Amino acid sequence: MKLGVADSLVECGLLWRMLVVLLLLACSANVHATLREANATVEDVLAALHRIPEAPRAVPCQAGGLRVPDGGHLQGIQQAEIERRPFIVMSGSASAESYLVLLALERSGAQVAALKPLLPRPFKHAGGLQVCGDYLAVGIEDDDRKVVSKVWILRLPELLRAGPLEPAIEIERHGAYERATAGAVALAKVGDRHVLCVGTWDSATIDFYRSNGKALSDSDCRFELRESWDAKKADRSSWSDGDYASYQNLNLVVERSDRVFLIGFANAGGADAADVFHVALEAAVPVERRLQKVHRCALRGREASFRHGAGLTVVDTETLAILSCGYREFVIERFGPAHP
Repeated sequence: MKLGVADSLVECGLLWRMLVVLLLLACSANVHATLREANATVEDVLAALHRIPEAPRAVPCQAGGLRVPDGGHLQGIQQAEIERRPFIVMSGSASAESYLVLLALERSGAQVAALKPLLPRPFKHAGGLQVCGDYLAVGIEDDDRKVVSKVWILRLPELLRAGPLEPAIEIERHGAYERATAGAVALAKVGDRHVLCVGTWDSATIDFYRSNGKALSDSDCRFELRESWDAKKADRSSWSDGDYASYQNLNLVVERSDRVFLIGFANAGGADAADVFHVALEAAVPVERRLQKVHRCALRGREASFRHGAGLTVVDTETLAILSCGYREFVIERFGPAHP
């Protein structure tokens, strides 16, 4: 059958559109493949933490008319570099949905740029979160029934795009009351695999996941639950002190030597506490000794509190900083050097 001029033009148009789609998909895949999958390592975690000042400096915030949604509060905070620009990301809960708040970070302070919904009710409670390279891990739970939750690993550049957020990786969790929640999550690359820690209600237990070694950008990347650490059953005989607090945020930080530390943030004894645990990931170590407490940083926030949201950021190989946020106000405090 012979095609007329109009038919030929239509066919060419279809081929051109298909070519454009294929090019866009290829570009998207290439962008995803170049995303960083790990945070910078630190020479000596304890030495860096000892250099953090006890009192914070305020980070002025401009809300631009946006406010914290009704029925919840801010839950976690992280600093991130997205497309070579500095941002702060906060998680929050509300009556109707969970969400992230994106703030552009400038020398003069932070400007609320967007409020990005995560999931609707019943998954209305987004908890503690951690940036890992160009990815962000956040727990999202049903805080009413407390028997189901999800962990989302998101590509950070997508926070700058319009439209709903879609996770690169989703982990579904089901279980007993308060045992399958995800109030705080921590993510780090250790060696050739990613380690994910999920703190349940008040971090009374911590679930340890390990990836299959695939890149986070790979659709075949999977996380397997390896074991659950229970604070009530922990061997505390070699801890620096026996206290284990109600940690609302957890962060992993890795030394150059591949030693791994878990930092738990809480308000304890009237002070903001950053408790430091060495994580023994060797299979031969019994789960009761998986975490060994080695230090507590006692800090004193002014308008923000670790009872709400707190998080660690790696400034350089020698320097760490801690951020904390308000309960229902866009208030940010920074322990450590000012953002350059």
